[in-house]
Amino acid sequence: MTIVKRKRPEGTRSWRGYVVAVDERGTWVFTPAGSTHTGTDRSGLTSTCEVAQDDQGRGRHSIVLLPHAAWFVAHWVLDSEYVVHVDIATPPARSGAVWSFDDLELDPLLLQDGSFVVDDEDEFAAACADGRISGTEREAALLAVEALRIEFVSGALVTDGRDHLRASAARPLARL
Repeated sequence: MTIVKRKRPEGTRSWRGYVVAVDERGTWVFTPAGSTHTGTDRSGLTSTCEVAQDDQGRGRHSIVLLPHAAWFVAHWVLDSEYVVHVDIATPPARSGAVWSFDDLELDPLLLQDGSFVVDDEDEFAAACADGRISGTEREAALLAVEALRIEFVSGALVTDGRDHLRASAARPLARL
């Protein structure tokens, strides 16, 4: 399975993973440590690195939740500085073996100390102001942030993500 994250107005990030579960929340895709991530910026420059790199540039096991119809994609990374990182995004869409979504700039994070923060609010405001994010998308994005804040307090989504990540990391899956 390939996941494609589109940046507006141009640019993409893509990586591959194994579908390890499909449940009431959505599709869970695991990417083993050492797998590659390719990005193309708005100038057309392409670069490749390992997925979910640590401070030393080493890739780590990661899992993403691609929800059935929600305005986000959630990422868990083994031994990360955060519990879960979320891209507020258009609802992920599948076409064959590819899942894709448009990044809407806001990045909620649940930190290890339990605090909830939202990164890139300035980028979100600029994208709304210049029309890269529509009014409808803006409202959906803000509602998604608040829904995640509530969801993270209950802990069920956080626990599901950690459980899927740990179980998948224990499986002998080849890097991609």
